[in-house]
Amino acid sequence: MNKKYQSPKLYLYRKLKNCKQLAINQMLISYVHEINCLFNVHMKNNAGSYNLVKLKSINFESEASAIWVHFETITGENIGLPLNFLSSVEIYLIF
Repeated sequence: MNKKYQSPKLYLYRKLKNCKQLAINQMLISYVHEINCLFNVHMKNNAGSYNLVKLKSINFESEASAIWVHFETITGENIGLPLNFLSSVEIYLIF
């Protein structure tokens, strides 16, 4: 029986082991480099989601110990959110 891989909730990032944090870092960076992909960004506690967005950048801030995810919506709005506000980022569309 195949089990679907469930990625950890992004807002739990600080509680994860270093190897899992590194895997999340690499995943997010690879998403930024995807030219032909759109994503759905889900907020924690089902607060809502941003659908069909393009990930623009990931900022690792050492002073505030925060990771910021910056994306652009299909209407051109630029949004930056700290990782601890996000539940997941999933690939939606490859065109």
